Amino acid sequence: MADLIKKNEKPQKPNNGLITAAVIIFVIAAFFGIAFFATGSAAALLVSMLLLFVGTVLLVARISGGSYYEKTPGKLYGDMGERKAGFILEKYLPDGYTVIQNAKVTYEGHTSEIDNIVVGKTGVFIVEVKNVKGEITGDYEWHNWLQDKIDKYDIEHKREFYSPVKQVRTHIYRLANYLRDNKIFTHINGAVYFANPLCRVIVEGDDNDIPVFTYRSTQALLNCIMSGNADLSEKTVNKIVYLLSD
Repeated sequence: MADLIKKNEKPQKPNNGLITAAVIIFVIAAFFGIAFFATGSAAALLVSMLLLFVGTVLLVARISGGSYYEKTPGKLYGDMGERKAGFILEKYLPDGYTVIQNAKVTYEGHTSEIDNIVVGKTGVFIVEVKNVKGEITGDYEWHNWLQDKIDKYDIEHKREFYSPVKQVRTHIYRLANYLRDNKIFTHINGAVYFANPLCRVIVEGDDNDIPVFTYRSTQALLNCIMSGNADLSEKTVNKIVYLLSD
C-alpha cells in the first residue's frame, strides 16, 4: 500500500449565515410565544415551539462547524472525486510509492494546485481527476472539451470545460521546473482520470504522452504508473516527497 499525504486541506469557513437565520427564527418564535400568552391560541404555541426547534438545529449545526461549509456543489463533487482517486492510488499501488494530494507548486509567480502527485522508483506522475457524469468528447489539442449529460428529470445539459490535458501540461511544466530549481532532473509524467463510473469518454488525436483513463480503466492507470522507467533512487524519491509535502 502506498503512503498518502494530503496537502493544503484548509479548514473551510463555517456558514455564518446559519447564525443570522437562527436569530431571525428565534425572533419570530418569540412573537408567536407572545401571541400565545396574549390569546391562548394553541396554534401560536405550536408554531413557536416548531420555530424554536428549527432555530436550535441551525445553531447546533453552526457550532459543530463540521456539516455546513461555504463550498459550491460542484466543488464538493470534485473533492469527492479527488478523495476517491486518492483512496484508489493509496490502496492499490504497492509500498514505496507516495501519493501527495492537493500540492501547490509555484513557478515564475504562477501556482498549480495538483490533484494527485505520485512519486516512486518508476517516476513522478501527475494525475488530474475529474468527477463528472455523462458523455465527454474532446481532442487532445482542443482548448475546451464538451460534457453532455441527462439529469434526473430527463433534461439534457451541455457545457464546455477547459481541457484537462492542457491543464496537466501546465502542471507538468511548473512541477518540472520547480524540481529542476531544486536540483532534481527527472521527466514528469501526466495522466487524466475520470473517476465517476457514470462517465463515458471519447477523446481523439495523439495523446502526446498524457493518456486519459476512466473508472473502468483504473487498472490501466495503475499499470501506467508502475511501469514507468525513471528508476529513481530512494534518496531522490525521498527528496521529492519532502519538497512537495513541506
